[in-house]
Amino acid sequence: MKLSNEVKVGITVLLAVIVAIVGFRFMRDIPIFRQSMEITATFDRADGLSNGNLVYIKGVRVGSVGRITLTPEATVTINMRIDTDVPIPRGSVAMLTSLGIVEGKSIVIELGTSSENVQFGEEIEGVYAETMMEVLGSKGEELGDDVSNTIYELNLFLRQLNETLDDEARTTLGETLNNVYVTTGKIAEILDEKQQEIDNAIESGSRMLSQLDTLVTDSRPQVDSLLATIEHNIAELEAVRIELESATANFNEILEKINMGEGTIGKLVNDPSMYENLDSLTIELNNLIKGINENPGRYLRHMSIIDLF
Repeated sequence: MKLSNEVKVGITVLLAVIVAIVGFRFMRDIPIFRQSMEITATFDRADGLSNGNLVYIKGVRVGSVGRITLTPEATVTINMRIDTDVPIPRGSVAMLTSLGIVEGKSIVIELGTSSENVQFGEEIEGVYAETMMEVLGSKGEELGDDVSNTIYELNLFLRQLNETLDDEARTTLGETLNNVYVTTGKIAEILDEKQQEIDNAIESGSRMLSQLDTLVTDSRPQVDSLLATIEHNIAELEAVRIELESATANFNEILEKINMGEGTIGKLVNDPSMYENLDSLTIELNNLIKGINENPGRYLRHMSIIDLF
């Protein structure tokens, strides 16, 4: 079948249009054979963002920026084409930021935790995150003033130091530094001369520590036995302490009863009449014994030998 020139021209034009469309979608990072998921986000500003910038989820490229529109409210609405099958939950946040110092702006989607997913054409929250360079740029004037003040104060300090250090002070400082250098050299020479003695001392110390370790290891059974004996004695002392506390409690109880006048001793201690009677009886007994010693016949004259025996 022979095609006419008009048909050939038409087929060529159609193929050119198809190639142009495919190339355009390919260059704009638009899927060729399937429909992209489109969502929007609104930002306060969109510095450095342009059509075709990439969209990331967890560091993986999942789409690109489609349209950027300035709204009447002076906000920026960004249309994003998402080419992944991973669902985007409601409550997700689109962060407009830069992934590096020299890289352009990108959008990073922080996934939410909702069980419902964003549908085609819906909007999610947008947040503009300032980059380090933007922060430095906004603070540049303040930092410049601080640096200028610091340099001025440093120059002032150096000038005052230079004025303070006259020729005599510089000479003294130089002599001091020279003396320090000489002293350091002498210390180094002494250390070199005594290096062998230092090594011997270190070796002796290591040997002594080794012997101590061996002594402790060999004496471990005796130490364990001594500790067991000490623990046993402590337990016995604890038992004695408990008995002493019990005896002290009983003694305190007895003293309390005595103070309250209970019992013979309590009555004797707390009743003054008994003390007076005992004192009077003691005096009479003393007088009786004294009378017997001085004149025993007085008490024995009424007794006969028969009565005695």
